Parts: sequence; structure tokens; C-alpha cells
Amino acid sequence: YQRRVRGSKIYKMNLSTNDIHIRQSIPSDELILMKMVNEVYADCERHLWVKNHDRLTKSRFHSHLKKQELFVAEDKGGYIVGSVVMSDTGENGKELSMLVVRPECRSQGIGRKLVDFVIENARGANCDFVSVEILYPTHQPDPWKDRLKKWYSSIGFQFVRNVNFADFFDDSSFLVIETTFSVYKKYFN
Repeated sequence: YQRRVRGSKIYKMNLSTNDIHIRQSIPSDELILMKMVNEVYADCERHLWVKNHDRLTKSRFHSHLKKQELFVAEDKGGYIVGSVVMSDTGENGKELSMLVVRPECRSQGIGRKLVDFVIENARGANCDFVSVEILYPTHQPDPWKDRLKKWYSSIGFQFVRNVNFADFFDDSSFLVIETTFSVYKKYFN
């Protein structure tokens, strides 16, 4: 497959979630995933980060790989259309992060399939919840992030709290504005 782009327009690929398989990431996924994840985040969060900041670096990729936290969604031909990081919270829960679907593959249930994969794994591990943190500008609206919040709420995640990003990370110099994590959880009990 090739990304279907003509000028600045991206043409949708028609996929069925029945044709999508989720597997653990492998070393040969590195360049494809780094490009896909960083392009999606550069588009959706360009107003939050310093120019050319990569959300998925080579060292982060290998860290997720070593911890067996990184999963990819691919079609029958092996074309990677999305990815997600699933990690332990240390509180009998799973956290999903860096959920990405290629722009030309959106609105076809792939993101939902990746989230359901994390939920099924959490339930299978007898976890109490799955959490997600949405990075949000503290002092201005963000239509893309508002859409994400509504989407997570529509599939059973509940808003828990807002936490200042700087409280989680010592070095927030790569951000250009103050940001907050909006924490959402989906409880099983």
C-alpha cells in the first residue's frame, strides 16, 4: 500500500476491522512506527511542542519494545495502520497511551479496536481499570482534544482529574505552552 495523497488531500483507505490484526511490535517496525506516530502527533499537537519534537524517539521505541508494551494494528497485507502503548500502572490497572491511527484510516473503528484490545488484556489480567491521559493546553480550548475527551467518554471512560504536566516531568522545556493531563479511567468493578 502507499499513502493515498494528492496535493494536500489524504484519501481514505477502506478497511474492515475484521481485516485488522493486532500484534506486539517487533524491531523491524521501528522506522514505520516512528514516522507514523511522529507525523500524527506533529499534526495534532503542533501547538503544544517545540518544533521538530518527536513523541516517539528511537530510545522510547526500544524501551517500549523491551517492556513488551507497544502493539500495532495491521491489515492482512501487513500494512501498519495504527498503534498503542499498553503499560502497567502499578495500581492493578493498565494505561493506554500514544494511541495512533493513520489519517487515511481513521473513522473505520481501528482506534476503537486498539482500545478494546487494551481493555480485553486488562480484564484478562484481572485489573480494576484502564486509564488514559489526554495532554491538553491549560489555558486555551483545543477542538481535537475535546473530540478525544468526548470519544473516550462515549466508550465508558470517566473523567477522574486534571494534573499539571510539569508535576509528572522534570523537564517540560520541549513544551511551548502550559499543559495539563486530563486523566480518564474505565473501571471494571
